Amino acid sequence: MVATMGFVMLGIFTPKMLMKNKQFHLKSKPAGYVGSILVGITYAAGWTPCIGPILAAVLTLGVTKPDQALIYTIAYTVGFAIPFFIMAFFMGKMNWILRYSHNMMKIGGAMMVLTGVLLYTDQMTKITIYLIRLFGGFTGF
Repeated sequence: MVATMGFVMLGIFTPKMLMKNKQFHLKSKPAGYVGSILVGITYAAGWTPCIGPILAAVLTLGVTKPDQALIYTIAYTVGFAIPFFIMAFFMGKMNWILRYSHNMMKIGGAMMVLTGVLLYTDQMTKITIYLIRLFGGFTGF
């Protein structure tokens, strides 16, 4: 599946079903508190799969080591917020991304195909074992 999505990003395989875009256009957009709540709900629904597992791990670490819980939570929050602050400060100077987005998409697609092949042939495990031997494994917090 990873390699297939890489082929889609490379433009080699373009399934019509995945290339559709569905948008809702409201005649009157709710403003004020109602509009803010609706935007917050949709934002949360989109980000929950992304942040859920990491946040769960941080909270679990906090439960197992209560004296470190605040430090873990602050580190998570700061690490999550810094990219957004950087992006906000440099948003006007980010036009170069649009120029190179096609190339970035091709590089990302090639990396996905390579990762998919490595996963399918079980070579990713061998690479992981090699890197653990080279740099040491996870020793805990």
